[in-house]
Amino acid sequence: MKKIFQYIMLAVVTIVMASCTSEIEETTATTGKSNVQLVVGDFPAFGDSQTRAIGTPDEGKTSWAEGDELLLEMTSKTLGTKYAAFTYNGSSWELASGELSYKEDEVPTFPHVYYAPNYKWEAGKLVLKEGKVAGTDEYIEGKANITPNGQGINVSFAKATRNYSRLRIATMPNKQITVDIDQYIPAGSNMERYQDIALTSDEKGNAYLYGTFGKSAEVTVKYGRAPLATHKFSQATVNAKSYVLDATVISANSAEEIKSAIEQEIANSKYDKNVILTLPSNASSSLFEAINTAIKNSGVEDGTVNLTLMGVMTIPENAFNSLSGDAPGLLSVYLPDVTIIKSQAFEGNKLREIDAPNVEEIEFKAFHKCTQLEDVSMRKASKIGLLAFSECRLLRSVWFGALSSVMSYSDDGLGGIFDKVNTTNIQLTLSTRQAKLGLVPTYEAKYEWYPTGQSYWDSEDYSKNKILGYTFRRIIRADD
Repeated sequence: MKKIFQYIMLAVVTIVMASCTSEIEETTATTGKSNVQLVVGDFPAFGDSQTRAIGTPDEGKTSWAEGDELLLEMTSKTLGTKYAAFTYNGSSWELASGELSYKEDEVPTFPHVYYAPNYKWEAGKLVLKEGKVAGTDEYIEGKANITPNGQGINVSFAKATRNYSRLRIATMPNKQITVDIDQYIPAGSNMERYQDIALTSDEKGNAYLYGTFGKSAEVTVKYGRAPLATHKFSQATVNAKSYVLDATVISANSAEEIKSAIEQEIANSKYDKNVILTLPSNASSSLFEAINTAIKNSGVEDGTVNLTLMGVMTIPENAFNSLSGDAPGLLSVYLPDVTIIKSQAFEGNKLREIDAPNVEEIEFKAFHKCTQLEDVSMRKASKIGLLAFSECRLLRSVWFGALSSVMSYSDDGLGGIFDKVNTTNIQLTLSTRQAKLGLVPTYEAKYEWYPTGQSYWDSEDYSKNKILGYTFRRIIRADD
């Protein structure tokens, strides 16, 4: 009689969780004529460094969670090598892609089994998924073997190989940060990486990097352009060990907290004084007055404070105009979350640079008589009030978005947002969406520049570097 071989095909298989110390629950799924059980051990928690922990130690991921994926490679003498991915649905694991098959009377082997969320099988190799970056998640290799009766597969991470370390960055919850790093080999790679890496912190304020950090490797954490922390490793990191970097930001909700925070930040700064605070989104005028008072009483030299305010959405009226006259002026202001700057918010301030990437509206005289202001970057600003930058005589670079409403006192450019400013010294950057602007009277003898529908970049005014009734040194376009 001709012998007929039965093949076991793992097309739809349930994988049950099993503790390393507890009995395996007998949950099976029937495939073909055989009962196949695939058992996965506990997730190998990383643990946290006890020597450099910031605040409460946080072990990070400690157990399997819905959406986790395992990548298995299986070799059969008869059928060759097969690849498959399994996804955890919260109670069991399901085949997501590929297949595992072997002949009933042979014992297949499992050369590799990975927990590597950034990767997928492609032509028998692990490759990065689209949009994923090496080193931003684990790359753990476990072990798998067939059971003695050939009816099941055991997967274990009890002796998982981690030939890399973990860096936990403790920062603000649910924020996107960038990490500039050198002498770093990401987990799953053998090449050093030097470029910035974008990370998003979780609800606890943690973001993670996985890889090998070399001796003298330097890590700088930024929120937008604001540096939050810099650390230089004195020794290469140890495999399977966790390290922690403090990139937390002082939250200030009262005048006393602001005073204490500014004193601390200025004391910690060696050269230019960097003050980084997180304020409530609707921070009151009294909190801004507390900032002014703390800077004035800090004893810093004029024009040496780099101020970063995170969280706050609106800069209120007259917020910083008391830092004028003989008071120490600001060197730069960075406002990553602000969307509106109210009337006279910085009037008379001696700051030289402001960067507010999300500001959409700038009100009346917001920067009037900021005589030291040179660089303005507000690449979403579309609505600008009367005399917003009047008498800012040192302006050299201004970046707005697609202007949609700009106020003026006259129909010839006089009394506009750059009143008493020599705009031929300014390089103006506008959105590629900028429309040609027309001027109409509004109310109380005021005028408004508004979009006419035609592209500004096709107009004669663009060829002459003219807009809003002013002539600029140069007008250039930039993507939003």
